[in-house]
Amino acid sequence: MVHQTSGRKDFRLYVLLAFGLVFAFAGATIDPATNCDESGECAPWLVPVAFWIGVLASVAGLTGIVRNFKRGSRINARTGELHWWNEVHASASGSLNLADVSVIRVDASSESSTVKLLDGKGAVLPFAGTEVLPGRLEQWARGVSKMQPHIRVELA
Repeated sequence: MVHQTSGRKDFRLYVLLAFGLVFAFAGATIDPATNCDESGECAPWLVPVAFWIGVLASVAGLTGIVRNFKRGSRINARTGELHWWNEVHASASGSLNLADVSVIRVDASSESSTVKLLDGKGAVLPFAGTEVLPGRLEQWARGVSKMQPHIRVELA
């Protein structure tokens, strides 16, 4: 079970780049003196603010695409180890032995899904989280459980 993605495959970076380009273009082409509503109130300061927000968003999106940070996870079926890596946060790389995992708890009930690996005593094991896993978290957890039958999957 191998999952890897990169900055060039992450649609969020392209959305950020597009958002930034739209704001930068608008900020560069709109005359601040004409930025008035129907009642005659003007806010000329909004145009340069929109421009710089657009520039910053464009640079952030383009940097992520060009740097092409990789992240993902791999399960070594022979040794029973789970390895994960995240080049954006070097401290978010590591490995653990699946023999130490008793429960995989998947919480997809809120906007931000979480995956927690628990040992036999219920303590949370260090793990990078959903950033390094494929999008279908429940399917991934059930796949791990099939490889390691002692692991129970809990859905929250």
